[in-house]
Formats: sequence, C-alpha cells, structure tokens
Amino acid sequence: MKAVYIAQHGGPEALTYGDRPEPEVEPEEVMLKVGGSALNHTDLNLREGSSYNGHLPRILGLDISGEIVNISPNADTTLKVGDRVLLDNRHKCNLCDYCKQGQDQYCINQKRYGVDLDGGHAEYITAAASNAYKIPENMSFAEAAALPIAAHTAWHCLITQGQIQPWDDVLIQAAGSGVGSMGIQIAKMLGARVITTAGSDWKLEKAKQLGADEAINYKETPNLSKKIKELTNGKGVDLVFDVVGADVWEENLLSLKQGGRLVITGVTSGARTNMNLSILQGRPLTLMGSGGRSRRTFADMMKMVNQGSLRGIVDRTFPLEAVPEAHKVMESREFFGKLVIAN
Repeated sequence: MKAVYIAQHGGPEALTYGDRPEPEVEPEEVMLKVGGSALNHTDLNLREGSSYNGHLPRILGLDISGEIVNISPNADTTLKVGDRVLLDNRHKCNLCDYCKQGQDQYCINQKRYGVDLDGGHAEYITAAASNAYKIPENMSFAEAAALPIAAHTAWHCLITQGQIQPWDDVLIQAAGSGVGSMGIQIAKMLGARVITTAGSDWKLEKAKQLGADEAINYKETPNLSKKIKELTNGKGVDLVFDVVGADVWEENLLSLKQGGRLVITGVTSGARTNMNLSILQGRPLTLMGSGGRSRRTFADMMKMVNQGSLRGIVDRTFPLEAVPEAHKVMESREFFGKLVIAN
C-alpha cells in the first residue's frame, strides 16, 4: 500500500512517499480504508527526532478517520464493515491496574497511533475495535480527522480539568491552533464568555465566527494581562486554557482572577520559564497540566459530535503524496484549525 513514513529524522525531505506492507487484522482489531488523517505539531517533532527515538520506519499521522473494511472475528464490537468511523488516538492495554480500576487515562502501557504504532498517512490502518467511533453520515472524512486529538484535548482540559462553568470568563490562547479552535467551540457550547488570542487579524475574525466574544492580536498587545483586566472590569478571567507555553506563562498568571484556574496542554513556544512566585503569593490560583485522557471522556465528546454540536475545523486538505508540503504549512503557522491529508 502507499504510505508516508520516516526512515530517518530530518526536515520535510525526510518524509518518504512509497510502498509499505499492508497491515493484517489482529484479534480485537478493525481495518480502516483511511479517508483522512490530520497533522499535529507532534508530527513535526517526530520527523525532526526531537521527541522520538523509537522504531523506524514509522508511518506518521495521529488523527485518523475512514471506512471499516475488515473486522477480526473475535472483536467485541457492534461495528460493521462499511461503517464510517474515527479513531481515538491512544490505545490502552486493559491489563494494568489503572485500566482495571477505570482510570485508563493513566495506563502505563498506552501507545499512540502515528507515534508508537503506525499511523494514518497510509491507504489502510488497523486499530483496536474499541478505539473506533461512528461519525455522522453528513460528516466528511476530512472533517472527522480534524476532531480526535484537538477535540478530546480541549474537552478534557476545559471540562475535566478546568471545571468550566457557564458563567466563567475564559481566556483561550492560540485561537488558530487545532486545540484552541476546538476550545472556543466547547466553551461557547457550555455558555462561557470566551476571550481568545491570535497573531493575525484574519485568524481573529475566524475565531469570532466560531463564537469568541473578544479576540486580541497578541502581536499588537504586549501587555495582554492589562487588556484582559480591562475586558473583565478589573477582575481577570476565571480560567486560562494555554497551548503555547513559556512565552505567555507570566501573562497567563497575571490574567487570572483571585481563585482562578489555569490548564496547560502545549509548550510550542518553549517548555522552560522563570516563574515569578510573588504572583502566587496570597493568590489562591490552581495550576494544572493536561495529563492523560480517558475513554469515558472521549465517548462523552463523541456524543456531542454525533449530535452536531461539535464540528471539525479544516483549513485545507492535501493528497497523501503532498505531506511534505503540509508540514511546511504547519511550520509557517499560516492556517486556522487543522491541516488534513485526504485520501
């Protein structure tokens, strides 16, 4: 089958479009004819080798949708050949103590499609049947591929970790990112007031079309926290959702109200920062990492997808052989939502 894989690390030229063995369906698995596979920042790290020293060659593509073409005879599933599905990216072992206790988000043996296992930049993929979820009939494979990681991450961070409430003021950093754009949808679905940021006016306009109440160009607003205070009558926001990291860390903290919460899930601008502890002194802030995500929250998120309340946000699509071009666009950051490889 045709696939895009890396046999060595490097720039976009390290991405090879060629033939790889077609996977075989193992027990408890389904086979998908891939319809779409979205890019993530993780793909750039994998390609460069900055966050991966595992087995090569590896087929990339963490976000995957497609049509079921084969099912293992012993798979415990109601899915059928011909069903249109997307995949939960994280495969859990069902054997460790965490899985047995219903805390699979902490599974010590979990593996990710497109990282530890071959991914979706291919004509076919096999995956655990329990990781496949049906999608609406009117949803394209490209849109479905834009959902799994971005929507599940935003859902987990805002609802499970951040305990978002309808009356909250919420600051969502990086509106144009896949996770940020999904965060806007989820926060507005729950009734919160959303303040978001981006570095381009056209991205700010897109964010407003998604429902953002206030959109701030961070390149033109060096003192973000001051602007946030102005927009919240001097109080600050109840919740900050950050996918950026070091560059905005202190401004995030200064933007929070007394008793505010911050959830961080991305460090694209850097993972290390000097922390001014005086910001915390006397201010009961709650700072949280994203951590793992559970099957239960993925299933909850998929209920809203199938009700039509959450939609995948696709900036543009590329053919399988153009994955290197898609990587260059991702590096440029000149996109809003997700870049998708459509088969």
